[in-house]
Amino acid sequence: MRYFLYSVFIYFIFICKASGELLDILDVGLMAQGRPPYFSLPTATEPATGLYIDILDEIGREVGVKFRYRFIPQPRIRHLMNHYRIDVEPGIAEEWRLDSLELKNSIYSHSFLTSSEAIVYNPHHFKTPPSKNTFNTLEPCSILGFSDLDLEKGSQGENNKVLTEMQLLKMIQHQRCDFAVFPEDVIKPKLHAFGLMATKSIAVFDLKLRFTDRHSVLLPKINKAIEKMVTTGLMNEMINKYRGLSD
Repeated sequence: MRYFLYSVFIYFIFICKASGELLDILDVGLMAQGRPPYFSLPTATEPATGLYIDILDEIGREVGVKFRYRFIPQPRIRHLMNHYRIDVEPGIAEEWRLDSLELKNSIYSHSFLTSSEAIVYNPHHFKTPPSKNTFNTLEPCSILGFSDLDLEKGSQGENNKVLTEMQLLKMIQHQRCDFAVFPEDVIKPKLHAFGLMATKSIAVFDLKLRFTDRHSVLLPKINKAIEKMVTTGLMNEMINKYRGLSD
């Protein structure tokens, strides 16, 4: 009888695996306020959407894992990653995660996207259009949990650290700080509404999927899935869709 029950159990696991019901579930940390076009928050009737989510869902189908999206304040994401309570942080350049624990326990996928960063400022604060060097001695502001560029070396204190990009834009709009650095993908649709302007790109980063090192066995499969999306043109199709470049 014991052997029979064991056989039934093994058979049940095999059937569930074959039907996709027993997938590995990896928790993905995303900013609690959303960050279109990379990701938008779920609603009562609709799931979360966005470029990162489309990419991860496709990778999940290829690899046989399920990504579960958790919307958490950015500093909390980094803390939970350090303590193995979040599995994935998408859209990260390796040079942004240099704390000792992050260096120790992070592994990265192939790059799947490049991000051009620009300086956002209030044009009413300047008599002439500013150059990049203009901002070296001015007051920056940024989001808690984000890694600041070398440019942002002003007397930035905690009062200039906020939780959301909406707060960040309002601070620049009301001249409570002089500038902030944003990805061009994120800022372009918002500039006009806040009466702000952006410089040309000042830096370009290769964005990757950051995993905790306990998923090192899974990483080659994930990289293979990314390579397939690139070679088939699917990755470019997704990126163009969210950048508004699709036909």
